[in-house]
Amino acid sequence: MAWKDRLVDASFRGVAFKVENEDAGVGRRVETHEFPNRDKPYTEDLGKVSFRPNISAYVIGEDCYDQRDRLIEALNKPGPGTLIHPSYGEVKVCVDGEARVSTTASDGRMVRFDLRFVEAGELSYPTSGAATAQNLTTSCSALDDCISNNFDNFSIDGVADFIQNDVIGTATEMMGYVTGAMKVVDAVVSDAARLMQGDISVLLPPPSSGKTFVNQLQMMWRAGNRLYGNASDLFTMIKTFSGISLGSDLQPRGVWKTDSVTTKTIKQQSNYVASAIRTTAISEAAAAVVKLPSPTSSTVTSMTASEQTAGWPAVSHPALNNATEETTTTDLPTWDELVDIRDTLNQAIDKEMSRTNDDQLFLALRRVKVDVNADINDRLQQTQKTVIRTPSEVTPALVLAATWYDNAARESDIVRRNAVAHPGFVPASALRVPVQ
Repeated sequence: MAWKDRLVDASFRGVAFKVENEDAGVGRRVETHEFPNRDKPYTEDLGKVSFRPNISAYVIGEDCYDQRDRLIEALNKPGPGTLIHPSYGEVKVCVDGEARVSTTASDGRMVRFDLRFVEAGELSYPTSGAATAQNLTTSCSALDDCISNNFDNFSIDGVADFIQNDVIGTATEMMGYVTGAMKVVDAVVSDAARLMQGDISVLLPPPSSGKTFVNQLQMMWRAGNRLYGNASDLFTMIKTFSGISLGSDLQPRGVWKTDSVTTKTIKQQSNYVASAIRTTAISEAAAAVVKLPSPTSSTVTSMTASEQTAGWPAVSHPALNNATEETTTTDLPTWDELVDIRDTLNQAIDKEMSRTNDDQLFLALRRVKVDVNADINDRLQQTQKTVIRTPSEVTPALVLAATWYDNAARESDIVRRNAVAHPGFVPASALRVPVQ
């Protein structure tokens, strides 16, 4: 096919015209920075130049003036329009300034146009988003301050020894509950709770301050942080801490008008201790949400010097010891785990908000709840829903990815999510994979 046969009829906004010649600039926009006493400049690439076609056009025929008027009307309309370019095809353009229209006595039945267009492009603005993780960290810190301030109301100074012993005994039982609850889940936190249980008689009586007790509680919860290296550990930690705050062993004890002064004092002071344990557990659970890995992964490809010099292609396969492609993956929380964490924390915070009598602590808990939901909802937008699918037989991950998603490149996602030993032999068992 000759090149002329490949040209299309030119038009703008549906009004046809003939093309005599055309030109357009291509390339990159750059800015060259030259510095004093430096021989080499630095040239900064600012992106592709805008497509600006210049066309020498004409309309011809007995109705050339009618054609002229229609083309002038199309050129005068505001906004972008569709230009059918003879060689570039369909382009969305705007009229670039003035378009010249001319006629001559020697060219009868012909009107010439000097047209200038510029690529319309698209109007896009930077997207803004809240720093949900930072907001949650800040609200958790504010909650810790409110917990300390609320526990300042605790005091067994000047009361009878048997009242002090009852309060300390109740606090010891509470720490024993924490020790037992954490024993199977996290032995490090359980050991820290056991040590703190033995120090209760020193931490609570005067001249010890309430802030010291709260700080010791926070150190106890954080004793096992070094063990939480992936999403599964953090998920267990958040669920356990939230569950402790919901436990019946730490629920507040009702203070009735018929109670004696001694009983009221014991109950009130014990409630302060239970509240401190519950709220510090909630604060640590909410703060752990920030530590959950984000849905990002990176692939780093490295080649030996000999391969770069020889120009041989790098071959990577799990069965080869000299694999040159190293993929860094992160154990990400699933959709279901994120929803479970959100619901558990909401339940624990709502329960604690219904229990507290301190306005500042109530507002701090509500702020943490808002920020927890905002951060988890932001993560859910970046996390795919998953379902359970079972291959009919042992199948390569490449085939499953192509069959299920029409995208063979997603084989690595199937292998990573289900810890498949070899991507060429995916077992015929239940696999958790994305919905889409």
